[in-house]
Amino acid sequence: MIFRITHNEFEYNHDSFNLENFNDNEWKITTRLNEDSWKLRYDYEAKIISKVIKDNNFKTILELGSGPGELSKLIQENVKDELTYHLVDKPFAKKYFEDNNYKGTFFAKDISIDLDTEGLLPKYDLIICNDVLEHLLCPSNIVKKCYYLLNENSMFFVSIPNWRMAHTFIYRGLFDYDNFLYFMYSHNFDTLNVYKSILDTPFYEKLDSEEYMPNELLQSWNFYFTFKIRELRS
Repeated sequence: MIFRITHNEFEYNHDSFNLENFNDNEWKITTRLNEDSWKLRYDYEAKIISKVIKDNNFKTILELGSGPGELSKLIQENVKDELTYHLVDKPFAKKYFEDNNYKGTFFAKDISIDLDTEGLLPKYDLIICNDVLEHLLCPSNIVKKCYYLLNENSMFFVSIPNWRMAHTFIYRGLFDYDNFLYFMYSHNFDTLNVYKSILDTPFYEKLDSEEYMPNELLQSWNFYFTFKIRELRS
């Protein structure tokens, strides 16, 4: 039998009735943005996403759970073309974004349960959820909203953590490799590509819910997916 590693008491003390305060300042201390591991991650992720944008000539981008905009900064520097780049996260992340004069338009919205689309474009070429869905109380609502913000030529870039790196999930098994692909399929998304992380986790054997995960992804810190809509629905 394979047991998941647990590094904290999150699974036992999380209370979905006691929502995190939307105005909590998680970006008051931003030293982690200067850590080499974060810089390496953002740089690698920006290169993957930038190639998707350039290869498909995408012009309109929506990044959900963007943090203060470090990833968006690198993407726009890599692409160089003028992009309509919209970011969504908490008010204090917006303040950091504005204080640093980053490019794009930042919307302060709470996406823990749903996505208020006021002010956003009707459709986007690319939507980015980079390590976001596993933190949300209602990820299904967000994925469904993203579906209607995309068209048949758009892409959805999603990163989720590998449980082997001891990440804290609200719904742990949902983000096992096979389960997550089924979750996305049930929301009418087909998988196009999956990319490995540059960081590795400890080794643990596959779970039953990882039967179809390629062996080379077993110790990948994150899984980076691109999805497309299977069919358009009204």
